[in-house]
Amino acid sequence: LRIHRHDERRFSVDGTPTDCVLIAAHGLLEHKPDLVVSGVNHGPNMGEDVFYSGTVAAAIEGAMQGVPAIAASLVTREAADFTESARFIRDLASEVMRRGPAGKQVLNVNLPHRPWSEIRGVRFTRLGSRVYSDTLIEKVDPRGRAYYWIGGRDPVWQADEGTDFQAVSEGYISVTPLALDLTDYRAVVDMERWNLEP
Repeated sequence: LRIHRHDERRFSVDGTPTDCVLIAAHGLLEHKPDLVVSGVNHGPNMGEDVFYSGTVAAAIEGAMQGVPAIAASLVTREAADFTESARFIRDLASEVMRRGPAGKQVLNVNLPHRPWSEIRGVRFTRLGSRVYSDTLIEKVDPRGRAYYWIGGRDPVWQADEGTDFQAVSEGYISVTPLALDLTDYRAVVDMERWNLEP
């Protein structure tokens, strides 16, 4: 990995978003940061997308380092002006710093892509779900070697009540608090009744 210094307080890293956080936390910065903000980036990070997202992964790395973290995404793949989205994230960051960290938590923010005057407000949400129709497409390159595309139709959002999908589809900014503990505690209780021996 290479670090590029652009000025006294601006750096870039040839690596993943998580690499950037690790390098900052373990050597680049003299002191642990007060807050990690990953994004604002193009494209949604809602529902199951959080498990694939480099934006969210960088924020999770910050939380694992004991630093409050925000992952921010503008829900579009088109060219976009990030000015108002960045202003909102700045205000949210100020609020997080004022209230203090809530443990190892990430705030996952998805901003609808529409004129700022049409944003209806902010909703605190839970992760929704998507129905995927992924298809593995095999192709052959000019040298006769197989390669693959993962394709299919665009996923369908299930805009259930209280979800990030519903909030964004209705023109609200979605803020979803994510915990790092992915344990399914109900399953643990049920599984304790299983009859398993080594």
